[in-house]
Amino acid sequence: MEKYKVIEIKQSVFEDNDRQANSLREELKKERTFLLNLMSSPGSGKTTTLLRTIEALKSEMNIGILEADIDSDVDAHTISQSGAKVIQLHTGGMCHLDADMTKQGLMELGTEGLDLVILENVAI
Repeated sequence: MEKYKVIEIKQSVFEDNDRQANSLREELKKERTFLLNLMSSPGSGKTTTLLRTIEALKSEMNIGILEADIDSDVDAHTISQSGAKVIQLHTGGMCHLDADMTKQGLMELGTEGLDLVILENVAI
């Protein structure tokens, strides 16, 4: 005789996040704002790539940057020197942003008038 019962849960743990992400995509699409999530390992050149991208596109596009980091603001300070609109997001130990955190950052940044928003995401 079995001493326990197995119940199969057929729901993704990411279901709520996926729903929020889809909603965010639709909002940005209506605003005609493109959001690019840039994620790579530490020291791989994300900030350098951002600086060069901003320099190449700033005469053609209004660019906003979301800088995500566990607790530092070094990259946000560096990016702010480029003239792009930037906001720092401290993740409180999280290794990446979920859809809700991204939306909070976008609300603080303000997407009105921005053609491109780049999220330099946390990567460990």
